[in-house]
Amino acid sequence: MKEKELRLALVFFGGVSLAVYQHGINREILNLVRASKIYHGGRSGEDAAVGGSFHDHYPDEPERSTGDLYHEFLAALGKDIALRVVVDVIAGSSAGGINGITLSAALAHDRSLMPITRMWLEQADMLSLLAPEAKARMWSKWYFWPLLRPLLSRLGREGLLPGQADAEMAQRISVFLRSRWFKPPLDGRRLSALILDGLTAMSRAVMPGAESLLPKGERFDLVVTVTDFRGLERPIFIHDPPVAYEREHRRLLRFGLEHRKTGHLISDFDADSFPSLAFAGRASASYPGAFPPAQLRELDDLLAERHMPWPARSRFVVRNFRDYYERNEAAEEAVLVDGSVLDNKPIMACVEAIHTHGALREVDRRLVYIDPHPKGTRRLPAVGVPGFFATLRGALSDLPRQDPVYNELAVISRYNVQARRLKASILHARPQIVRFIEKETAGKLKGGFTADDLRHWRLLSITLLSGTAIVYDAWMRALIFEALDFVVRIVATACQYTADSPQARRVQEVIEAWARRQGIIAESYVMPEQLYQNVDLPQFARMILDFGLVYKKRRLNFVLHEINELYPELPDACGVDSEDLDLLKIKLHKCVNELSVYDDDLDFLSRHALGACRELFMDEEEGGGLSAEQLSDDPDAAAEISRLVERLAQECDLARTVDNVDAVLASPLVQNLPEEGRLAILTGYLGYFFWDIILRPTATALSLEAGPIEEILVDRISPEDARSIVLDEGKPVLLGSSFAGFGGFLGRAVRENDYLWGRLHAVDRLFDILLSTVPANLREGLAVEALKKRAFERVLEEEGQRLALVPELIARLGEAVGRL
Repeated sequence: MKEKELRLALVFFGGVSLAVYQHGINREILNLVRASKIYHGGRSGEDAAVGGSFHDHYPDEPERSTGDLYHEFLAALGKDIALRVVVDVIAGSSAGGINGITLSAALAHDRSLMPITRMWLEQADMLSLLAPEAKARMWSKWYFWPLLRPLLSRLGREGLLPGQADAEMAQRISVFLRSRWFKPPLDGRRLSALILDGLTAMSRAVMPGAESLLPKGERFDLVVTVTDFRGLERPIFIHDPPVAYEREHRRLLRFGLEHRKTGHLISDFDADSFPSLAFAGRASASYPGAFPPAQLRELDDLLAERHMPWPARSRFVVRNFRDYYERNEAAEEAVLVDGSVLDNKPIMACVEAIHTHGALREVDRRLVYIDPHPKGTRRLPAVGVPGFFATLRGALSDLPRQDPVYNELAVISRYNVQARRLKASILHARPQIVRFIEKETAGKLKGGFTADDLRHWRLLSITLLSGTAIVYDAWMRALIFEALDFVVRIVATACQYTADSPQARRVQEVIEAWARRQGIIAESYVMPEQLYQNVDLPQFARMILDFGLVYKKRRLNFVLHEINELYPELPDACGVDSEDLDLLKIKLHKCVNELSVYDDDLDFLSRHALGACRELFMDEEEGGGLSAEQLSDDPDAAAEISRLVERLAQECDLARTVDNVDAVLASPLVQNLPEEGRLAILTGYLGYFFWDIILRPTATALSLEAGPIEEILVDRISPEDARSIVLDEGKPVLLGSSFAGFGGFLGRAVRENDYLWGRLHAVDRLFDILLSTVPANLREGLAVEALKKRAFERVLEEEGQRLALVPELIARLGEAVGRL
């Protein structure tokens, strides 16, 4: 059976009370991923209750759930393709950040979202969110009472209210307008408590035997945007003055989950991290003027009142506020406001995370952004020149939050064009490189060979273009600088120097001056004619072997790319079985993961090595520490650096990781493959010298130095895209966008309306996305429109029992669905 992955990276835009609409979408995304888990559990024999309904697996869902229909689609497709649906990246801002957090917590540990549904419908209310000390009393600003009715009429005529103002809505608007002025009226502690209680309720509602919805061996990333109000001063190296200092206000709060092959979860979404997640949601949604800014001490006080621990506090702070400590500042002093101020639509943050994720099989990568405010639902600007207050409001609030995502989507479009061109370059160059490598190995790749043979051929391949001095020397120099950059990062991190600081720049100058003195950075490079062992390499090549981390990742990802290229036509194209390729990729991914230990911390180094870095490079006093100028006058200083670099090489032991790859590719798993598949894989490895010269410039420009070459297709979920159900053509269906985005907080009926539409739109778009992953020749017989209709009916059936304030809407929707 051919297996394929649909990998979803989700982006939640800011939308204030339209977070309720996004939550309705989350319900369906969770059902889809759960259905995928059930389907593949049945295929692998892991699930003992394969024949049961979705409700049998997840009692939190009704007996007639949309999850059954997603499962039905996957099972129907399974006659040709076993499609696995995985969400492995989520990014969110403001209210979208809260939805990203709750969905991540559900996916990470297979938790129910039902408690969050109750939270949004019952507690996301203006009266509940107002700070007790700010809330208007009976006689507060009593002079507003005569003005309330005319004001409501004017707001209604301007389209700023979610429908006709009833008594409930009038009461909330009255209390809001008469509450505290010139200070944020809404309660930040209350918002933190709501998120914390919602996450806790999700944890209590976990199904027996539930585990992560992320497959074993995979990693999940959540990124939440916040705005650092004061910012951190960062150096920028320019011409004159040499260093300028600017403040950086953008900040990303990061959370992750690693589901190891053993089944063990290393998680930032367990109960120990609930306060961390609650703080991220509180900070990201701190709408300026409505909520006070967020600080860590606010949550500390809340937890102290509740006598609740925060076991993961230090881990969260170190991961997300390390730069504060590097500048001798306390993270508790950080003042954070709404993430949507500077990054309301964190598409690029999501793309950066995507580049770090590979797939174990053929993959269809989608970036899906959830936008409650598509162009068609925004009020068109009035004719003429806006007035003073309209201009001020637009510049300070409306324009930044509604700025279109053209630039971000254009970047992804250009990326996809270049990714396609890269693949075309690979396709065109492959036959020539295959012939070249086959000639140099005397055709032995078609027969048996050992790991020693493979090592010899790998080392020999480095010299194959040495006669083309301009190309060869430039490429070799680029790899050497990559390796030296890794050494600089090790030393700077050991000395606790901030990246791009003047101290880190001094370390780089010293290391490069030493490399020039040693002949590592040179005008030309000559390799020995016979190379059989790593120790036979000259010093410049040893530098790449010992510290060329990025090059090694790039090469392994290219080999994985070549393996992925064998999947689409299996088994006809080359006689390779997909299971054999899966096993090989698992082993190679282990080699990639082995390199990941070098990415962040320096746990791979001993304290003696760290001490040696600090002894040479730390500033004992202002102007102290080793400098590039000293190397020309002090041979002992150069010798000390040589000893340090040798020590770091031994402790990093990157040469061993290359030997491990040699062992995998010389194993029977590769040698027993049919000839065509074996040659494709080994040529990608041994001929990577050629590939890197062809691909490196574009791969570097696309920030793919160490990531897979995959296109990222973009899909959107919004009211404008879900066209299966249309009630009143041209009339916005979401009511929460009224009252400057706070409309959903004025009444439960508004929230029920938006939540219901969120579920229906998600059903519509998710089936569209599923169908688009299927080759055109296999789509016939999947009956997606019929599945959609049945899913709509099940949503209305389920929510008709919960949503008591919108019976007319449910009735109209039922009639519209019946006509499909």
